[in-house]
Amino acid sequence: MEESGILKWRFDVSTFRLIGRDLITDRVTALFELVKNCYDANATKVTIKFDNVGSLDGNSSISIADNGYGMSFPDIRDKWMVIGTSNKRSNPYTPSPFNRKCVGEKGIGRFAVDKLGDNVMIITKQENSPQWLNVEIDWSSYYSQSNSTSGQLTLFTDVENHYKYTKAQDLSEHGTTLKITTVREVWLEDDINRFITEASKLVSPFTNLSYPLTIRVIAPEYNINTIATKTIEDINIATIGFSLDFHPTDETQDTSFYNEETGTIEIRTIPKKSFGGISMKVYYFDDAARRRYRKEFPNNQIDGIKIYRDGIITTPFAENESEDDKKRDVLGIDKRLWKNIFDRVSTREIIGFVEITKIGNPQIIDATNRQDFVDNIEYRELKDFIITQLDSIENYKKHIREEKRKKDSDTLESAGQDLQSFISSVETIAKQNPGLKDSLNPVVEQAKKTGRAVKTAIRNKKEAEKEFARKESIYMSIMSLQEYAIHITHAVRTTLNKIRDRVEYFNMFFPNPDENDLFKRYAKEMFSEFKNANRVIDYMLSYSQSNIQPEDIQLDETIREIFDEYRPQFECNKINTDIVIPEKITLRNTHRQFFRDIVQNILDNSIKSLKDVEKKIIRCSVVSEDSDLIIKISDNGNGIPIEKREWVFGLYNTTTQEQGGAGVGLYIVKTRVESLKGSVSIVDSEFGAVGTTVKIILPFKK
Repeated sequence: MEESGILKWRFDVSTFRLIGRDLITDRVTALFELVKNCYDANATKVTIKFDNVGSLDGNSSISIADNGYGMSFPDIRDKWMVIGTSNKRSNPYTPSPFNRKCVGEKGIGRFAVDKLGDNVMIITKQENSPQWLNVEIDWSSYYSQSNSTSGQLTLFTDVENHYKYTKAQDLSEHGTTLKITTVREVWLEDDINRFITEASKLVSPFTNLSYPLTIRVIAPEYNINTIATKTIEDINIATIGFSLDFHPTDETQDTSFYNEETGTIEIRTIPKKSFGGISMKVYYFDDAARRRYRKEFPNNQIDGIKIYRDGIITTPFAENESEDDKKRDVLGIDKRLWKNIFDRVSTREIIGFVEITKIGNPQIIDATNRQDFVDNIEYRELKDFIITQLDSIENYKKHIREEKRKKDSDTLESAGQDLQSFISSVETIAKQNPGLKDSLNPVVEQAKKTGRAVKTAIRNKKEAEKEFARKESIYMSIMSLQEYAIHITHAVRTTLNKIRDRVEYFNMFFPNPDENDLFKRYAKEMFSEFKNANRVIDYMLSYSQSNIQPEDIQLDETIREIFDEYRPQFECNKINTDIVIPEKITLRNTHRQFFRDIVQNILDNSIKSLKDVEKKIIRCSVVSEDSDLIIKISDNGNGIPIEKREWVFGLYNTTTQEQGGAGVGLYIVKTRVESLKGSVSIVDSEFGAVGTTVKIILPFKK
């Protein structure tokens, strides 16, 4: 006999662990969540006190006390003790006159207390209330019942928690204190200082709160009694910085780029991105600035970029961990260092603030465990955008390094020349005044000795620079080859798998007149794949040919030869080509394979970008200007966003991932062009509002 009825969800007693200690795995994050609740309660003062947490002798406790508006009994019963309450979602702003944008909305942040200790006492009172409400929660009772072997089902909602009232001495007092006892983990001085550092970043230094929040941290056993603050003055000593804004009137977003001609970081605008408009401030500290920062602010650290929503930090990024394996580096800033350790910036060199809003960036969502953000398209694009801004700093860093090298060399050279001039002058005076000769000879000898030392220093410096360049080249070669080998292996394997599938089909079904068209198509595809495999193998061999000799190449012939090799692909994809080389040009002492690699990789990218374009065009033009040869290869494809024009030359960076782009091609182009003593950049498209133009400048003497 079938019956119908109603079923309701129930929660096992072990649920408290899933949304408490098991979900929030970092205790600093747990404590940070509780401080955020103080902010949402309109508190202006929060005091966190650690007692006997270094030994956990039974009297250990952590208390979080605020002067917020406090809670009534209905607030405790119907909000604080209800999982996932939507109160802050339905009332996103705190009461007047503060009108703060609430930062908590999931309704589970309060379970962070379970991460910190077994027992919590909530002591709370609203203004003019005659009594303090005391609520005791014993997590150990939940834990013991969840481990019970009695076989009896115990629900999370069945466990009883006790409360009582105590008389208030002052009706005007208000606020909430959470006193956590039976603390789970030892807190050392470094742990508390880490929390102080994180707490100082709760409010963006660029947010002007009408009612500021002061956070005091007290730990008597470590003689700590301090206010966690971070001000704009902390970053005034940065080497360089820039600000980006969003312009809502025309929905454009600022982005940074490095101007090679001026040696400065400049700002330009781009269309609004998928993640919405943001504001961003980034500050870079070179070695000297970092030393000064550490001296002036010994309790603060230079620790990367933080994201703030409506002026409040979204998650306490643990960038400042001294142990690398504990760092989350959710934006992936330090993960990029292995690609180019010399020029990349790390979280130890930058301080940054990204400002988002709940309304303007709805798809940038805190992960429930507060360790990161929900992984979606918008968050990935936001990360890409942030990393793109670092490219301009890295180019500036590289420029400054080269300028310093040149300046140091010029200074030594100048000192040597000045000494020679001084020696000549003194010797002339001695000849003109024989009576002074004996007095001046020691001066001349000392100057000559110093001159020899300067010459030795110049020679040693040049040798050191040469050795550094050699080691840098070796390092980059090793790292590039490691990454390159991964992609080459993948490319060869993919090609062989495609060929294998078609060979198997031939082996199983040939001959079959009904499938002749398919056989012909497969034959053409296999031929094309073999050509691709040969190109990959040829390129692999170019790395093994350590004795590649420079040669003279006819530019016109070489470019047309490469385009002819691509002719089957052009025809298959209905791509029209245009080659404009008005004069016969010979490149002297050039690595032919390197030049071919440059053109081939640019063509590969153009073909991918033209996939969804109806009338496809690839154009190559060459002109000589003064002592430069300028080569432009353009297409009318999807184009590259203006803010990614420098970014795409980085290893692993690609805008054609869906078409199979691996982010290696333009990196190869850049390294090959630089090996030919040239430069490469993405410039405004020759086709106007669409497409991409790659501009290559090579040194050239007619």
